[in-house]
Amino acid sequence: MRSARLHTLPYHPPATALQRRLWLTSQYARDIPAYILAYAWQVDGPFDPAAFHAALTAVTGRHEALRTTFTLREGELLRVIHPELPPGFDLLDSVAASDVPELARQEATTPFDLDRGPLLRCRVLRHAPQRHTVLLTTHHITVDGRAMSIVRGELAACYEAFLQQRPDPLPPVHRQFADFAAWQQEGLDTGRFDRQMAYWKQQLAGITGPAQLPFLKPRPTVRTSEGRWEDIFCDASLTAAARRLAVGARTSVSTVLIAAAARWLAEETGLGEAVIGMSTVGRSLPEFDRLVGLSTNTLPLRIPVQPAAAGRLLDVTRSVMLAAIENQDVPFPLLMQELGLPRTLPVNPLTQVLFALRDGLGRPFQLAGAEVTALPAAGLSSSNDVTVELDPRPDGTIRGGLLYSPALIDPPQAARLAAGLVGVLERMTAQPRPAGAVPPGRTPEPSGFPDPGPATVPAPSSAPAGIATAPVSADAPAVRPADGDPTVRQQTRRLWRRLLNAEAPADGDDFFAAGGDSLLAAELMLLLGEELDCSLPLNLPVGSPTFGRLVAAVTEHRGGEQR
Repeated sequence: MRSARLHTLPYHPPATALQRRLWLTSQYARDIPAYILAYAWQVDGPFDPAAFHAALTAVTGRHEALRTTFTLREGELLRVIHPELPPGFDLLDSVAASDVPELARQEATTPFDLDRGPLLRCRVLRHAPQRHTVLLTTHHITVDGRAMSIVRGELAACYEAFLQQRPDPLPPVHRQFADFAAWQQEGLDTGRFDRQMAYWKQQLAGITGPAQLPFLKPRPTVRTSEGRWEDIFCDASLTAAARRLAVGARTSVSTVLIAAAARWLAEETGLGEAVIGMSTVGRSLPEFDRLVGLSTNTLPLRIPVQPAAAGRLLDVTRSVMLAAIENQDVPFPLLMQELGLPRTLPVNPLTQVLFALRDGLGRPFQLAGAEVTALPAAGLSSSNDVTVELDPRPDGTIRGGLLYSPALIDPPQAARLAAGLVGVLERMTAQPRPAGAVPPGRTPEPSGFPDPGPATVPAPSSAPAGIATAPVSADAPAVRPADGDPTVRQQTRRLWRRLLNAEAPADGDDFFAAGGDSLLAAELMLLLGEELDCSLPLNLPVGSPTFGRLVAAVTEHRGGEQR
């Protein structure tokens, strides 16, 4: 059996590929609340905020990922693992129930300081002695949905023990996120994942960019991270039909749901195939099963969809899924890099539609002696064009929804898409839903599972997607490419060569034509600003994409800042 060896790591180990991408995209719009996981619960009955605070502190002390911050040093993003980093905690007394939605919204939309932390905070609202609201918020760069499910369970166990004045009941943690990150990096360094990378290159050959999704509106010049939710509900009869279909095909309900999603997407695009991102926990080794950290990965499923019987589609989907799972260790950001696809912030060229099977991860949060009710998510954010989340429930139904950006999809269109997906499943199972069945309203807790694809930040139509351009005055004087401080020129040339893996640039060489993209442009400005001891706009390469003009623009901006 494969096993990851234990590592004694330095205090500042490098960030993983996924963490680096999340960090970079966050730099484009520090005030936009992207990648925040916000949970809210109403607690009725006896509740002790002090015991809950102690439990939260104990769980944070157990897991390095919950006491980690991030810093850029000498061009490398590092994880700073703190020996102690207490979670943020606040208790508000005498809060009116009517104020909960606004306070929850504030928590869900307040950005984190990734450099200083903490990246976990809790606010308890006391409405009456026997009624509270608990708001728990964290950043996706440290944890995913699977990790937060583990955290909730440990919180409940510690809380119950502390209420009874017993010691921490949890067993020692044998694997930290640092062990997973080191195992992943070792696999990349030693070539252990080369066979998997070769599979993906063959499987995705011929894809040169994002598919046209006809249901999307034109991408706006400025797009926020706001997300909307459209319920999807499969009643017990339809769910039972899906299970019978799965049993008959010797496969899982998950395969049936993904096959239905593939047919639904192919019908919407008119293409003979669908590429759907399948969100996975990314823990192929059993020893990482109880890991708290960000291990989630996205597997791009390329599924041929022909007008054939459901059985044939299920066979193809099962084959594609099994092969993807066998090759799941390659981090999605590195796969994108290896494929050489254009990677710009608002558009993912592979997985514009993400599929996340929650499979019970949204199960109720339990606190000893109290009744806990999950509240609707206060601040949904959408970093993909469309995310489909489905959750087969113990009551024999499937509940979930369509998470989408209202900047790209109008609510009536989202409702049509959600109904269309259910309709495809009905046709595949030949079990039309009974007349009059109405989906109950439901907004999910954030699962944390969807891979944070491109961040939802301003994207002008005239520039490489993902970078917001500043207005240019018609009276602004032209800057000659030859202008520029020699120090700026030297440092820019060095970083240009390193980031693009290119020869020394001439003044007329274009950053984007040389292989740069919006994320590399951001990194170039961050590193250059650090070395020149100034703050540079991350979108500067858009207006000045050639090396000479970029040197001149940086020189001019630096001079203005010094004045």
